[in-house]
Amino acid sequence: MHIMYIIDSLKVGGAEMLLLAMVRQFAADHDVTVVYFTPGPLEEDMRSLGVPIHRISTMGIKDPRVIPRLVAMMREQKPDVVHTHLSKSDVAGLMAAAMAGVPVRISSIHNVDPWRQKKWLSEIMKQWTKTSHHMIAVSEGVRDYVLEYSDYPAEKITTVANGIDLDRFDPATVPPIDKTQFGIPEDALTVCMVARLEESKGHHILIDAASKVIADLPDAYVMIVGDGHLREGLEAQRDRMGLGDNVIFTGIQRDIPGVMRAVDVITFSSLWEGLPVALLEAMAMANPVVSTAVGGIPNVITDGEDGLLVPKDNAAALAKGLLKVLKDSALRDTLGTNARRTIEAQYSAAAMHQQILDLYENILAQNRETA
Repeated sequence: MHIMYIIDSLKVGGAEMLLLAMVRQFAADHDVTVVYFTPGPLEEDMRSLGVPIHRISTMGIKDPRVIPRLVAMMREQKPDVVHTHLSKSDVAGLMAAAMAGVPVRISSIHNVDPWRQKKWLSEIMKQWTKTSHHMIAVSEGVRDYVLEYSDYPAEKITTVANGIDLDRFDPATVPPIDKTQFGIPEDALTVCMVARLEESKGHHILIDAASKVIADLPDAYVMIVGDGHLREGLEAQRDRMGLGDNVIFTGIQRDIPGVMRAVDVITFSSLWEGLPVALLEAMAMANPVVSTAVGGIPNVITDGEDGLLVPKDNAAALAKGLLKVLKDSALRDTLGTNARRTIEAQYSAAAMHQQILDLYENILAQNRETA
């Protein structure tokens, strides 16, 4: 097959890293093309796989030439499948694919975006994306949310849970990074969050929780891994609270397995989510996880068995969960061991990729039969 992926950016993020893994898997046996709007570090990763990449516009979805350009590209390249990721790409990519007569048109829904609760916005998106043959939700929570607020036909949305490369994220073989490069003592208890610095991730809640954790455990540290437009404001919040020595912003780190191997607890303070890839990565690395119970996260974590769940937008509850795990090494070991087992049993990349490939092939076969 010739598969064309369209995504909003090639920055480092959950959807983007998921796509990189899919491209890495499928490019071995199929022709793969990647189209994107915003540049980022993953451009080089894609090129290293020998995959053609095309930046379709520097103006984003506001560019009136986007859809005509995509239609022309699709008519020239004749992909069997167009698979879009994230909202800009859904709007432009699915419409162009329908106009170009692409046989299989699929969209992945990665998040429980609050805008879907605005009926008029949700209806507009539904009209734009109804040209798709099928949609993939990254968790049952995401599927339920979209069905509730967007009124899509249930038979057109399949859940394919995000999956993790169990060999890359293997605590038995991954060496830890050197935390001292960030001023963190090697033996210090360390909490880490890996996520873009954007509103949905609730980093301001984590910083509030960190103040409570550090008041109780003054030698504990919090690493915030990632970057984004909120960084300056979050650093200012940290400094106002006098946490500058204990809350460290590392920026983007490419060795995420090594980061996770070096810390004691992974946390997520998200206000809304789909199914964060970093959560699955942390569990695969046998890290104990303390997370807000939003989106698809409760579909993965059983509270008290393979992680701890806390209410969203509640710094006190998050701090309480973090302190519980930080103060109990046996609990950390139990939660981490069980987390790895959960990922091995249900969230492998191999299973995810096979489900997606089967979906492509089934829809392609059906469309050929009716052609």
